[in-house]
Amino acid sequence: MNWFPPLASTCQEMARLLSDAMDHRLPWHARIRMHVHLGMCQVCKSYQRQLVLLRHLLRRTPHSEAEPTVQPQLSAEAKERIRRALDSSHS
Repeated sequence: MNWFPPLASTCQEMARLLSDAMDHRLPWHARIRMHVHLGMCQVCKSYQRQLVLLRHLLRRTPHSEAEPTVQPQLSAEAKERIRRALDSSHS
């Protein structure tokens, strides 16, 4: 029986581990697998940098800026056209 997980990981597994590592500390064997894989795979290393950058940018953005400041509204003319169309459909 093998007590240690394989060191080689697929990029799909690595994407999950990288995401999990953003939320909590991974077990030592998962951290070693990440380190080994990131040492060999530039695509996953780039993905890790993108995750870190995205997290950094989202933390810098105040929540009030993330919400739209202008609510979409219909013009008075559009509201009147809709009202007339509804009234004529009931006749």
